[in-house]
Amino acid sequence: MKNIKDITNKISGFLWPYLLVVLFCILIKITFSKKEIYFYVNSLHFHFGDLFFPRITELGSSTFATVVTLLLVLIVSYRSAFLLGTAYLFTAAVNFPLKYIFHSARPFVYFHDLHSHMYFVPGVDVLANYYSFPSGHTVCAFTGAIIATYFSKQKVWGLLYLLLAMLVGYSRMYMSQHFYEDVFGGSIVGTSLTIVWLAIAANFSFLKKESWKKSLLLR
Repeated sequence: MKNIKDITNKISGFLWPYLLVVLFCILIKITFSKKEIYFYVNSLHFHFGDLFFPRITELGSSTFATVVTLLLVLIVSYRSAFLLGTAYLFTAAVNFPLKYIFHSARPFVYFHDLHSHMYFVPGVDVLANYYSFPSGHTVCAFTGAIIATYFSKQKVWGLLYLLLAMLVGYSRMYMSQHFYEDVFGGSIVGTSLTIVWLAIAANFSFLKKESWKKSLLLR
């Protein structure tokens, strides 16, 4: 319990604004249907968005997660790299089976008879399978945002990381890869599981050793 309290205090700059977002998201969900939310977002396309969101979505990719973790190993510390890398693995290990359990259709499949009414971002390969819920990119983005906030000396940075994670989530809807529910669920999975993992990792005594505060290039 003490670990959870310490962690939530460290990430308060992210956590409290996020809880307000959650309440707002719940209000949206109980007010509008799945179809209404999808087609509203789908109607908001613009040229800059078609260029921007396919790029910002990469902040939630496995490639980005791997690169950032390796950079931490090289120039920050083994401890930070371990916490980030294992948090990514932990949340992904839980999220991946959830996709099979829920077996939820992606927008392209769900609205198979409405393609003529849907806008698809040029150059984006729209996924057509039954692994939509929860959004993996969103889980990954919120996992990274929590860890980044945890290591930030100024709590206010948590708000920036939250906004970036939310942009990744929105990008998944913008590109018709996911529904609103997939992104919302992904944010909850990523946030809650990362907090749990940080609480577990707080008991790892080896992370407190001086050698783990070093990096490969900065000894």
